[in-house]
Amino acid sequence: MRMHILYVTQIVPYPPHGGVLQRGYNLLRELGREHRVRLLAFHHPDELPHGEAVEASRRELRSFCEDVEYFELWPKRSRLHMAAALAASIAYPKPFSVLAQRNTGLHRRLQELCLGPDRPDIVHLDTIALAPYARDCAGLPCVLTHHNVESQLMRRRAEHERGLATRAYVRSQARRLERYEAETCNRFAVNVMVSDADARTLAGISAGACTAVVPNGVDTHYFAPRSDQQSPTVIFTGGMNMFANRDAVEWFLDEVWPEVLRKVSEAQFVAIGQRPSPKILAMAAADPSVKVPGHVPDVRPWVGPAAVYVVPMRVGGGTRLKVLDAMSQGKALVATRLGAEGIEAEDGRHLVLADTASDFARRVVELLRDPGRRQALGAAARQRVEERYAWPVIGRRLVEAYATAIEARRP
Repeated sequence: MRMHILYVTQIVPYPPHGGVLQRGYNLLRELGREHRVRLLAFHHPDELPHGEAVEASRRELRSFCEDVEYFELWPKRSRLHMAAALAASIAYPKPFSVLAQRNTGLHRRLQELCLGPDRPDIVHLDTIALAPYARDCAGLPCVLTHHNVESQLMRRRAEHERGLATRAYVRSQARRLERYEAETCNRFAVNVMVSDADARTLAGISAGACTAVVPNGVDTHYFAPRSDQQSPTVIFTGGMNMFANRDAVEWFLDEVWPEVLRKVSEAQFVAIGQRPSPKILAMAAADPSVKVPGHVPDVRPWVGPAAVYVVPMRVGGGTRLKVLDAMSQGKALVATRLGAEGIEAEDGRHLVLADTASDFARRVVELLRDPGRRQALGAAARQRVEERYAWPVIGRRLVEAYATAIEARRP
């Protein structure tokens, strides 16, 4: 059945750098092959500058979406607006993200589209903060996507925040998110989860919530193995404007990297991603074995020659697309259990798991010294993503979730 899909997102999914953007872009592209798709998205000017960048995003997204409309995210109008939003969130009973994504224009546009003559078959709301917009959808079946279980993500983040005030604020947001998830998620025809673990977690929070697992995926043609000569380089990729990535790199540099260097003195560590913290930049300036190039337009020429890809995450939820991208490129990968959470990969066969700093360093050193082992891990990882995580496979699973939601809402 050819569907008419109204897809509402918290951020313009272009350019597809980073997890949520990558997932949104690739799923929209897959949906657009066989279905009618209209995209409504919040515009983040700090991520997508006004002018030509915005117009380029419209052109690209309209190549597979029937229409594309952007809406303003009010806290990002200025620093003053952001300060006002944070101050208001202290008294606001719902999560900050819900407050931040209030927009009367989007409410009005949804009502027009869902009550008009060309009504969609399904409405896709792409994060828990967009849940209030379901009331504008005139009883049409709605699915709600959870890239993580947000309350779990915030609780984990609170454990690693250093400042007492910040930790208290994050904990309060985690409690509000959990209450909101409990009250809200069971009202949706389907909650789209990215892993079985997240589906179980949500079921424990929101009794009766219907879930369908649609994992993250990877473009196996774009992220293909390269024949680069490997150097003793360890690499991480991920925007360090995100707390989880920033924490991962700082922990790796503080606790893991010194031990790796003691064993493999010629090793290099490269951390790629936008907005590295002052601490990370200072550590790179003081240590010639560490390189922090910031954002790069294409990570593949950097990842290709690296011997080991690391995912030293201590905070997060859902599944990390960076893991799938690395596996698709046939890289030997060392990750914490949380870093590889939600991905169907076997420890010792498709990747290597390590949670303590000493274990992580030991695993990295072993792989740096053993090219045969790296090759075997990388080949098995590539085969796994081809079988289970290519975007066409994932796109079909999302369409199945839509069909379930439509069937559930039929009288």
